[in-house]
Amino acid sequence: MVKQIIKFLCCDYMVYKESGEKRVTIVIDKSLDYKFRKMASQKFKFEPKWYSKAMEEAVNLWIEENIDEDFE
Repeated sequence: MVKQIIKFLCCDYMVYKESGEKRVTIVIDKSLDYKFRKMASQKFKFEPKWYSKAMEEAVNLWIEENIDEDFE
């Protein structure tokens, strides 16, 4: 059983690596996270990867709004 779980985790990790996705960890205000999760879950209806999809959308919007900024 343990070998099957390890094999599954290894295979799952390989698919994750091949997909071009990156796992990130962030720290944000609890109330901001609550509002974000509430709105994201309503928009994406808890479909697979709903939180990731919402985060990608938020990051893309931030990039679009700040693309011309000079942060130096």
